[in-house]
Amino acid sequence: MKQDRHVITITRLLEDLFEIVTVFHRGNRLEFGLINRYNREKSITLITDRLQLAGYEFSLDSDSEQLLLSINPSPRLKIPPLNIILFVITLFTVYFVPVFFGRLTAALLSLSENEELASQLPLSGWQEFKLVMSLMPQVLDSTLEALANGAGIEFTLALISILFVHEMGHFVASRRRNIITSWPYFIPAPNIIGTFGAVIKSKSPFWNRRDLIEVGAAGPIAGWVVAVGWLWYGLTQSTYLPLESFPLWEMGFSLDGESILMRWLTAVLVGTAPDGSFYKLTEAAFAGWVGLLVTAINLLPIGQLDGGHILYGLGQRRQHLLGFIAMAALLVLGLESPIWWFFAAFGIIFGVKHPPTLNDLKKPGGAATGLGIVALIILIISFTPVPFQ
Repeated sequence: MKQDRHVITITRLLEDLFEIVTVFHRGNRLEFGLINRYNREKSITLITDRLQLAGYEFSLDSDSEQLLLSINPSPRLKIPPLNIILFVITLFTVYFVPVFFGRLTAALLSLSENEELASQLPLSGWQEFKLVMSLMPQVLDSTLEALANGAGIEFTLALISILFVHEMGHFVASRRRNIITSWPYFIPAPNIIGTFGAVIKSKSPFWNRRDLIEVGAAGPIAGWVVAVGWLWYGLTQSTYLPLESFPLWEMGFSLDGESILMRWLTAVLVGTAPDGSFYKLTEAAFAGWVGLLVTAINLLPIGQLDGGHILYGLGQRRQHLLGFIAMAALLVLGLESPIWWFFAAFGIIFGVKHPPTLNDLKKPGGAATGLGIVALIILIISFTPVPFQ
């Protein structure tokens, strides 16, 4: 019975690329006789990559017309070195870069009050570069002092946990449905949160709409739960202050253009800020806010985003219409917050329409449909129309 389960699992990884003509046991290994359905060399490359990612030890004899795959049916999951290196680098950038940018902003704002410098405005690009470089020793000292006093730790733990749980939600759901993906690739970045997030690469097709919904929804739902937890905790430690009371390196938050969930939680846990006051969020609350924003972006019903997977799984061709409506909305919202033009460009480059699965006729079923509906509710209450102005 156990061996039969292994045959079924491995067959699912092969059958879209090869016709399986024989299956037999040889000791503790399985042997498959295969005939490629498409280009032979490309099929061999694809299945080799797929089986390696799945953790199988195997050999593939391609000397004859019929391919012979000999495989140990018990996979061993190994994290590739590149994924580990990128994760470690991203840990550093998420810890260091936001604190650094905060101190750099404070230094630049302090200089803006210098009358001699103000008389030289506007500066050329080269003058601005030299000015920033002249501030580097001061900014680095200030950054290291802040880090030594505990800055950045809470934000790093919160944001990395949100991203990690999101991607592992996809990973676990994929393996459950015999869809092979890479381990998460974390992406370090020189921006205000120190990262562009994380991605996983799919190496096998979606078999049906049920699998599409489950894999698409698992990541955002899991990551959202962690983000709400951090946001809730952080808001209990947050407050509001008059604008003049904010340190130069900290952002003041207004609820203008915020998500439904952020507005509600802030009102319940912090209270309503008086006129002229802004919310001073802790690092945990800010990371939770970023988590809501990232989750909602992933749930947009566009192409290969998680929302595209879910909407196609639920409504098939209706996703195409909703995808174009979402694109139009992003272009309009970009007038208030240009970040949305970046994601509209993503849709244009990678496509708005989601491709079909191998078996669109199979209905997703109640459980998958429920997951899809939960994900759409999360999109509605977490979407931030104007995240940055």
